[in-house]
Amino acid sequence: MIKHRYAHEIDPNGGSAAAVLARMVEPGQRVLELGTGPGTVTRILHAKGCKVTGVEMDPETLATCAPFCERTVQANLEDPQWAAPLAGESFDAIICADVLEHLRDPRPLLNQLHGFLKPGGSVLMSLPNASHLTVVASLLGGRFPYQKNGLLDHTHLKFYGREDLDALLRECGLLWQHWHTVQVDPAQAELKAYWHLLDEATQAFLKAKCADGEVYQHVVRAQPATEAAHLQRLEHDRAALLAAHDAQHKAWAAAQQHAAAQHAEHLNALTEQARNTQATLTWTESQLQNHKQSIQELHAQIDSLKQSTSWRITAPLRKLLSKISD
Repeated sequence: MIKHRYAHEIDPNGGSAAAVLARMVEPGQRVLELGTGPGTVTRILHAKGCKVTGVEMDPETLATCAPFCERTVQANLEDPQWAAPLAGESFDAIICADVLEHLRDPRPLLNQLHGFLKPGGSVLMSLPNASHLTVVASLLGGRFPYQKNGLLDHTHLKFYGREDLDALLRECGLLWQHWHTVQVDPAQAELKAYWHLLDEATQAFLKAKCADGEVYQHVVRAQPATEAAHLQRLEHDRAALLAAHDAQHKAWAAAQQHAAAQHAEHLNALTEQARNTQATLTWTESQLQNHKQSIQELHAQIDSLKQSTSWRITAPLRKLLSKISD
């Protein structure tokens, strides 16, 4: 196997863009893969029993993918005649995995793809996100540092954010039906050095304000913008709105339940406090009654003593003692 700058192993069940794209294809489908590269996606599709036609400009790279393809075509996707060998063929899915950003103008290519799709077929694509926070951070530092790979790969000729990609698809008669994003923390991306140059307050501000700031790649499934596709998209949007409403309702209900639980807990605490206070008052009142009774008994004893014969007999003695003490 040749060494290729984009060659890497991926987990078919993982969260990478290549894995997500491959999972969008059903087992056994006919697939047209444009720009196969070293075959990262091709191998997964082959393992799923898909019949892959691979198109790649570099002959050595294409030879690497050949064992995993039903057919290979060596062609430059910017050549208007690239699709001539595929005349009359149709596919369940067309894949452009990190390809469109390498073209000077991807619109002619996208406009051609309609004719190669079976009814209900989809165009699947992944592209790097131009508004990732590390790109913003590098721009704030006066840099746009091209790299060997990644977001600012030096072979990238086009850069897209979410709205740019949506507009490109619409211009080419395509309507996205599913939009997935691959997230990468700016502290972990290849341009993280520029992110770390920012102070914490600026980082927090950018995270709050930058749309798709942690989106590293967009992964999209699109279809020709037919009436059926628009209806499907409307149903998707309706389902998304219902899901968002349901999530909001559940969050509201949870907040209400939490507030009710806190209120009940507070009420229980107050009730227990009142019960304890009442018990203390009852005990205090009992003690007070006991003291009053003791005082009454003591007064009775004193009165009884004063009425006794011994008290009267000793009265002269007490007067004498009183005078002596004075």
